[in-house]
Amino acid sequence: MSTNATPSRKSARLALITAAIAIFLTVAGAVFWLSEQQARKMNVGLPDFRGDLFTLVDQTGMERRPEDFVGAPVALFYGYSYCPDVCPMTLTLLANALDDVAARGIDTTPLQTILITVDAARDTPDQLAAYLSLFDMPVTGLTGSADQLAAARQPFGAYAKRVEDEDGVVLYDHSATVYLFDEDGRFTGTIVFNEPPEFVVEKLARLFGAG
Repeated sequence: MSTNATPSRKSARLALITAAIAIFLTVAGAVFWLSEQQARKMNVGLPDFRGDLFTLVDQTGMERRPEDFVGAPVALFYGYSYCPDVCPMTLTLLANALDDVAARGIDTTPLQTILITVDAARDTPDQLAAYLSLFDMPVTGLTGSADQLAAARQPFGAYAKRVEDEDGVVLYDHSATVYLFDEDGRFTGTIVFNEPPEFVVEKLARLFGAG
């Protein structure tokens, strides 16, 4: 009897595993869809990333405006080079996700990742160039005066607040959202801090029209 029961038990176990995988995929898909809908509701009214919303300077010293980036998709992030955690974690997440998208045979080279600093005092073009060279993907860093940087945050509802820790080290509490725009500069969605990597991969794949 034991010989006849073994295949039956194996079949039951296989059925349970298959059902569990199906449930997991359904739930993950639902969570992804809900997060996308919530992000869209929260960001209704965001302007397109084009035109003359602001003028800043990149890490080479060249003046840049949103209009300069029209023609390829954009991932826009606000941060600073002295950020101890959120910024390097976000840029690393994007780099890893792009590797996963590229592994599907999708050309990710058109993506323009842009970091607009919130630290006018310390993030000079040279400082941004040195910092962004540490990451395994091309990133355009933009800087300017404190007023210019505040003006660049305003259209997208991003915030930044200068604080000091107990040792007097200057830090910034700032938005940790990545804003995604298609090749025409139209807003398509966001990536939030600590979002599951698989969600990030799907959002980037869709940005390339492959999701």
